[in-house]
Amino acid sequence: MKRLIWVIAMTVAGITAFHAHAQETARERILQAQQSAASISSPSATSLPRTKQLVRYSSFDPDHAKWMRVVYRYLDLNDDSNAALYHPAQPEEGRANFFTSVFRLLSEGKIDAYEYMDGNEVFSERYKIDFREFLDRFGIYYEAQGSNIIVNDADIPSAEVMGYYIKEVYFFDSVTSSFGIQTLAVCPILVRQSDFETSPARYPLFWIPYSEIHPFALQMPVMTSSINNVINSTVDDFFRMHRYTGEIYKTLNLQGKALTEIAPSPEALKAEQEKIEKQLKDFEDRLWKQDVAIPTPSKGSKAKKTKKPASSDSGSPTVSMRDRRF
Repeated sequence: MKRLIWVIAMTVAGITAFHAHAQETARERILQAQQSAASISSPSATSLPRTKQLVRYSSFDPDHAKWMRVVYRYLDLNDDSNAALYHPAQPEEGRANFFTSVFRLLSEGKIDAYEYMDGNEVFSERYKIDFREFLDRFGIYYEAQGSNIIVNDADIPSAEVMGYYIKEVYFFDSVTSSFGIQTLAVCPILVRQSDFETSPARYPLFWIPYSEIHPFALQMPVMTSSINNVINSTVDDFFRMHRYTGEIYKTLNLQGKALTEIAPSPEALKAEQEKIEKQLKDFEDRLWKQDVAIPTPSKGSKAKKTKKPASSDSGSPTVSMRDRRF
């Protein structure tokens, strides 16, 4: 009798353990499925073709920069690579181009802009633009309703803004050991021909720190392709992912000179621009080659001593646009 009771107890315990194991296994399978779905919807950095595509867009902290170089470029909106900032030339169906969006933010007092200087941009209270004076200077029609300024979409010169100056920084972050590029400021360029000019001229309007635009740029949709018209990107993606093409017209240097002052002829200017582009690319390539070249010794084996290769080293505002009339 005792033996029979013992057999029944063991059988019941085995069945209970089996069900508990089955339930635990089911829970584990559900958890694994959820984790697998999450990994598909949010790919890790290692799933990308190049891990550096992520670190390139990291935020810039000058206190952590071991190396950096500030570059100024001109983005021509006639270039298809930059046309995402131009389309649509006039607001349509609830959509507007980059300049129209910036203009509206300025008119509503949501962002600040600063005078374009014949020299360096200065983001201080002294050089903050007066919006009404800015409209008068460039002949932009508006209606004043008390303290409010109303500008109709048809009067915003968005079709005349055919380029941008941008200030960007290339940097190496010593904390994260990553190379990145970040846009620091943008300046819309009005292209207009006056009665006294034989050809259209560029008129820089104002500088805006990108940090002012950034929260809004995250919500500004853009179409980035003439072949695929799906709008699945934003202005912030455009700048953050360096999707533009622009010629270098200046770098931050001790003498504060533009490239046209350093290289006055078209041939010399082109050669200087290509030299700077190569320096930037070579610096980034060397970083990644060094990262790949570092061997990882296997466990239980001693790393072979190798000779270290010899290291080698690579080699004020003046006139304000406020004083002019157009």
